[in-house]
Amino acid sequence: MKTPKEKAIALVLIGLAIQFIPLFIIGLLFSSVNVKNSPPNLLLSFLILDLFLLGYIFFIKGCCLYAKSKGYSSKWGSLGLLSVFSLPILLFLPPKKNSSSLQSEKLPNNPFEKINIPEDSLTIFIAMPVLLYSAFTLFFLLNNTNFSNVFKDLSFTNSFYIVVQLSWVCIFLPKYEEIGLNFNRIVGYKNPVNLKLISVIVIVNFVFNEAFDSLALYNLSLIVPNYVEKYINEKQYTSISQMILWSCSAILLAPLFEEFFFRGIVLQKWAIKWGVSAGILISSLFFSIIHFRFDIFPLVLTGILFSILYFKTRNLITPFLCHLFYNALAIIPSAIKYFSESAIERDKFVSVKDYQALIQPLLGQQILLVAISFSFLIYFVYKNFPKNDAVIPYYANDPK
Repeated sequence: MKTPKEKAIALVLIGLAIQFIPLFIIGLLFSSVNVKNSPPNLLLSFLILDLFLLGYIFFIKGCCLYAKSKGYSSKWGSLGLLSVFSLPILLFLPPKKNSSSLQSEKLPNNPFEKINIPEDSLTIFIAMPVLLYSAFTLFFLLNNTNFSNVFKDLSFTNSFYIVVQLSWVCIFLPKYEEIGLNFNRIVGYKNPVNLKLISVIVIVNFVFNEAFDSLALYNLSLIVPNYVEKYINEKQYTSISQMILWSCSAILLAPLFEEFFFRGIVLQKWAIKWGVSAGILISSLFFSIIHFRFDIFPLVLTGILFSILYFKTRNLITPFLCHLFYNALAIIPSAIKYFSESAIERDKFVSVKDYQALIQPLLGQQILLVAISFSFLIYFVYKNFPKNDAVIPYYANDPK
């Protein structure tokens, strides 16, 4: 049976989904057409407005119920009128210790049962970035700085990602420690690390993902060319200092955070709740969706591989190193390209037609690479996928 807080979070998520998912899909569709030459569709505009208002109803109702679950008046839910900007206030609002509504949430002596994944996900992926974004905007306004230009600067953007990741560490590690999670049992540092296995999985998975992404992007370029053109010309850094910031975030902090949260927390929480098979598949799907990219299938497969390695080795260092080496493999070629090209060559715009002309002769090779690497990865998954009643690494690492 769901607690009041779980019902509230569910309503908040439904409200956000109704509000923003249609906007995201329509924005993606419009990216493939010339909007300037497209007449406005009145029916579509009314549909978007109706969905947005419907989402607001669910969202505000969820905010009211969430405030009550923390022991406050439901009037606090009126903050929901601020949409996502209300989430930092409500989520970081400390619960009243004498609240009778909290008594229903007293759970058995199982730390994972005390973790609310949807609530933590809202905090990590929406509330915290929104809070920091708002704080920086206010700072720049008070200092008469053109913050729109600042947010476009890659040095600031890369620094912002690092601040968000470090903020997560400062907020959630103490929180998880307080509910009784033993970090040594999550990490399993005493279990051996198989570098040979890590190397093989990383290389084969990297080959599959790169080849699959090339095929997917080529096909997308025929459907949504503007999206692909924007994607292939997007830059993560334009200077050495920006490269260092981006590399620090992508190679070290992102794998550290994502493996601890998605494998160490989400996977094990959902494996306890729904069984190991569902826990691996659903947490891997969540891992892929949260990246907000076109390559959902390769990311799902990557999540499954990392989850299997975690169960197989009972050591979170193994998937962390896989993640770290994979991201390093993805970044190193772009770094080599940066140092080997002139500034003019680096800033050269690649049209979607040029991209198609470049990829088209390689399609057969990419298909072959996908077939070989995918066969190997599926065989590995088949041979090593844990049983549905397998003990999660946290309890397998219990010295008792």
